[in-house]
Amino acid sequence: MKSTKSSLTKRFKRVRCLLLDVDGVLTDGKLHFDAQGGEMKSFDIQDGHGIAVARKAGLLVGFVSGRPSPITERRAKELGVEVVKLGPVNKWQMVEEIKRQHQLADEEICFVGDDLLDLPVLNRVGVAVAVANAVPEVKAAAHYVTKRTGGSGAVREVVELLLKARGAWPGIVAKHIAVGLFAGLLAFSAWGEQPKSPVPAVTGYIEKFEVPERDEQGNLKWKLMGDKALFNEDGSMTVFNMRAEFFTSNRVALVFTTPVCQLDRANKRGHTDAPVRLARDNVVMTGTGADWDADTASFMVHSNVQVVITGSVTNAMQMGLSQ
Repeated sequence: MKSTKSSLTKRFKRVRCLLLDVDGVLTDGKLHFDAQGGEMKSFDIQDGHGIAVARKAGLLVGFVSGRPSPITERRAKELGVEVVKLGPVNKWQMVEEIKRQHQLADEEICFVGDDLLDLPVLNRVGVAVAVANAVPEVKAAAHYVTKRTGGSGAVREVVELLLKARGAWPGIVAKHIAVGLFAGLLAFSAWGEQPKSPVPAVTGYIEKFEVPERDEQGNLKWKLMGDKALFNEDGSMTVFNMRAEFFTSNRVALVFTTPVCQLDRANKRGHTDAPVRLARDNVVMTGTGADWDADTASFMVHSNVQVVITGSVTNAMQMGLSQ
């Protein structure tokens, strides 16, 4: 039942829900038991990332298996998969329940399977996918057979096809590139260290981000969050509703916030004309506009500077203003 490339793309475009068999699809199909009878399974990291990306892109993702398993439930919880149907019943009955709960039509479902128990579902959904290690009957019923085997990136392959058909894949790739570049930019702005190799200019933006930096021991050095980061053609970056937290011994030592700021990587400087707020221990400094220079490790608030001290003034001077 293989489809042509154009017809397969049309089918993928209609999909709102991705349902996955577990054993043989999310795993290699092998079950391992320890001496006490405990069950062990291995899941592919790329599959997990693909599922996370699919969910962020708006797809409903679910696990459907005829075999109950605490390990599968744990994996679903780790990935934020809310639709989990595990039990020794007809799989189509479980899919029918999912359809009713989420108001889905058959053509809006993509199902990935590998064995005969999956045939009732594969024969009805809009996109039937068989993994490379599926039995011949399942491959014959599929619109698409993956190049990768179950437990080795087959699900990740399907997710990419789905998102490419929806036109969402280029944006996802660009976002991940931007996050990497963003982390490099933050390194210079937080610590004044020039990256070892030039970072190419990139345009676009990322939303609702959180970028942490840790030392070799795994302790947090700093964390930067914001509602949106806009990458400009000149290589600079505009960050909206920025909050930067700096840590000492995994404890927040300083917090800097501002509604909008510019980061200039070429000159290792930052600038804002907006209100700023710095908080450390019992000292809070506010003002309007600020500049900071990574080379000189200097920070200057332009105007309307106010300092609020709570508790001991002496301690405040030692712990906050002396910085």
